[in-house]
Amino acid sequence: MLRIFTVMIFASLAPMSAVLAISQVPASTITSMGTYTGASGSQGAWVIFSPAIPSLEGCSNTAGNTVWIDFSSTVQPDGKTIYATVLAAFLSGHAVGFGVTGCVDAGQLPLVYRVDLYP
Repeated sequence: MLRIFTVMIFASLAPMSAVLAISQVPASTITSMGTYTGASGSQGAWVIFSPAIPSLEGCSNTAGNTVWIDFSSTVQPDGKTIYATVLAAFLSGHAVGFGVTGCVDAGQLPLVYRVDLYP
């Protein structure tokens, strides 16, 4: 009886649970970046990097060479801090890595939550 009850609980919760992927972009070269108001109206910055990771996070931009920094993010480090860090790395020629999770801008681009700098 306990086994049946446990299975029923997990079975009933399964459709409700959403799994967000968390991907890592290893040391990459930024080829371009800019600010933009996305399809959903959020303001942020897009960053194009090389080499690409096709189908990164399963987003609709299957090229996998662009990530999104959301300026409205208040989680620390916030979006503007991440942007300033990436911009400094880009201008100084340093390689960067990213931690990304989920797809934003109408499901097109992976959302950056972390940035790593390399010499």
